Amino acid sequence: MHIDSYFSISNSNLEEAEYVIFGIPYDATQSFKSGSRFAPNAVREASWNLESYSNLFDVELSLIRVCDAGNVNCDGPFENILKRVNELTSGIGAFTIAIGGEHTVSVAASQKFDDACYVVFDAHFDLRDEFDGSRYNHACTIRRVLESGRDVIILGVRSGTKEEKEFAEDNVKWIYSWGYDIGMALKLLKSYDRIYLSLDMDVFDPSFAPGVSTPEPFGLAPLDFLRLVERIADRVVGFDVCEVVPDQNKITQTLAAKIIFEVIAARVAGGTG
Repeated sequence: MHIDSYFSISNSNLEEAEYVIFGIPYDATQSFKSGSRFAPNAVREASWNLESYSNLFDVELSLIRVCDAGNVNCDGPFENILKRVNELTSGIGAFTIAIGGEHTVSVAASQKFDDACYVVFDAHFDLRDEFDGSRYNHACTIRRVLESGRDVIILGVRSGTKEEKEFAEDNVKWIYSWGYDIGMALKLLKSYDRIYLSLDMDVFDPSFAPGVSTPEPFGLAPLDFLRLVERIADRVVGFDVCEVVPDQNKITQTLAAKIIFEVIAARVAGGTG
């Protein structure tokens, strides 16, 4: 058994699982540091270094039915990946957790939740209509999500073009990293009963997550993310974590694995906001 072959708390088959983890190892459009295609297995490996008990939420995760469904085939154009992810997730009633891959994979992982508000922690607006000649690009993720008709809220943003900001003013709500406040975030989310949550790891300051494709200074701390999850967990219907480029010291992939543990634990414990 190789410890990068499945997530450490995976203990169930697909049919009986309460939580299903799967990887989307795609990074064909990354424009600075590539390598997030290696993240799903690196995050799995890192998970074996972590205890299954969540002290934060008082939950023993080994008692929760979790299935690691492996990686989606990412050969061919992105439209093929959309279809493969849909084929995997459409028959799953369990809570799904996707591990990217670049942030483009969130378009695929979230497509079955078109009735939920799309809440994304991200350093970047990702609102270009196309980038490098492609509409399915890590810089276009939120633009593609908007085309599904969903409401979008971006938390921790601090980078984007002037054109993206002008587009955002008419189409999304957001909180800059330097103005992030959990009370303000909860206010934006108050009216939504169903929330799809996407985490681009570059939302965190590079001191916390050095292994990302496009690091951006002046970011959030991981507990900023978890404290909001703690309050909204009972309304979160799906989750993805993206943009880990595994680093030599295994800092970023370990943080990603820990966050997956705590998102599950938060949902088991139940949200409070």
